[in-house]
Amino acid sequence: MLGLPEQDHDRFKNWLGGLKDTANIGAVIRAIPGVIRVVRYLRSVSRSGGSALPDRLIAALRDAETDGQRLSKDELVSMIFLLFGAGQETTTHLISGGLLALLSHEDQRRRLQSEPSLMPTCVEECLRYVSPVQMTKPRFATRDMVWQERQFRRGDMFAGFLTAANSDPAKFEDPHRFDITRHPNPHLSFGTGVHFCLGFQLARAEAAVAFERLVTRFPDMRLDTSGRKIEWRRRLGIRSLAQLPVRLVA
Repeated sequence: MLGLPEQDHDRFKNWLGGLKDTANIGAVIRAIPGVIRVVRYLRSVSRSGGSALPDRLIAALRDAETDGQRLSKDELVSMIFLLFGAGQETTTHLISGGLLALLSHEDQRRRLQSEPSLMPTCVEECLRYVSPVQMTKPRFATRDMVWQERQFRRGDMFAGFLTAANSDPAKFEDPHRFDITRHPNPHLSFGTGVHFCLGFQLARAEAAVAFERLVTRFPDMRLDTSGRKIEWRRRLGIRSLAQLPVRLVA
């Protein structure tokens, strides 16, 4: 969708691979050279006459104009970086985490296989139960204030924990139960208000296609934890599996 040349896809992902452990300052420092390569690459590929495909999103962003103004080079690179991270990585974690939930709840997986019409509510429940994006970006108090019976000073930092909201017993009956028939399901995995995820429908579609293909082609798929355990990456604000070992039975 972005329009990056296909031969560059793996190289682009490898450059960003070092950002898998953002809770480790050493890993973040080691990832800096890859990020620099990405920025240089995006500057080159997105310029006029660059190798970005002309009918895709990068070209559209580069050529978009409102009231005589266009995105600067830095703004364009930042937007591409954001769209890739927000649109590719989070959906990856939704699919892998959702598949783990389905394989860990045999009754739910079998029900989805027997009732494919439950796919929309299954995707919503995976969004709630997995909560790939765990928290919001930080906010800062603009004045001294008392909130939730606590005193805060101007400049104090806040962050909303979406995963906590998605497990709120005031909103969800038995919130720690994985139920693909749950309805209504007012989760906050896509955010809310003006910050609502612009790619929410694409993420839903990608997850639905992935789950449908997997449970149809491999109806007896199961977790393969022999000698291995399920491990989650140490990522600040992101819930992501390090790997998901499965045994496929076609």
